[in-house]
Amino acid sequence: METLIIQSDSKKTIDLLVELSKQLKLKPKRFSKSQLEDLLLVQSIDEGRKSGYASKQQVMKSLKK
Repeated sequence: METLIIQSDSKKTIDLLVELSKQLKLKPKRFSKSQLEDLLLVQSIDEGRKSGYASKQQVMKSLKK
């Protein structure tokens, strides 16, 4: 499965893209700004779990960049 996220400030443009995706038998899903932030946060947490433990020194070094 592949996913594409498209952002626009225009509700009209989003409505058009949703309608087009339905005609193409795709599954459009709208996300509010807060829902998108939550989704990206979950994704980041999952990636962090997979990458393993980071020492305090590694974290501090990354924060200084």
